[in-house]
Amino acid sequence: MNDYESPLARLAILVRDICQLRRGPEDMPYSRRLLVVLIGASTGLDLLTERVLGGHDALARSLVSTTLVLALCWIALAVRQLGNRYVQTASALVACGIVFSLLVLPLAALAGPMPGDAQLTPLQTLLVWATFAVFVWSVLVDAHIIRRALDAPFGLGVALALAWTIADWALGHALFDAAG
Repeated sequence: MNDYESPLARLAILVRDICQLRRGPEDMPYSRRLLVVLIGASTGLDLLTERVLGGHDALARSLVSTTLVLALCWIALAVRQLGNRYVQTASALVACGIVFSLLVLPLAALAGPMPGDAQLTPLQTLLVWATFAVFVWSVLVDAHIIRRALDAPFGLGVALALAWTIADWALGHALFDAAG
């Protein structure tokens, strides 16, 4: 990085490097303001996604999901007595989440509505596999962030990332899908 890059460009490069598992949450700036901006951007992206793809309850889903992941992050760090790492870790998780949402959005838009009983088209099948690959990558990046923040083995990071993903899905399903 050079001194002529804008702060946004430096942040984008940092987040790219975290998504490539080259850097960790400790490299994120310690800025509560940045964390709030990232949460706002993530929520805005979720609302945009609802408009593009359809759906319902995007704001509520986004807020519940974000609150759950950030709470679980805080608990994990508090258990290890590493609460001082929360702002950077939460910022890394949210920023990388934005990246993966931006990767999945065009795939979902291209796939279109999934048929209930009918068979997927070859393009839809390819896009489902591509979306699954992005999902696996996102879980691995979350695991990387978690393990670096907790000074823990990668296996523990993977276990926590998967547990948080399952908890997020289950809570979202219980609150929004099961009722509808």
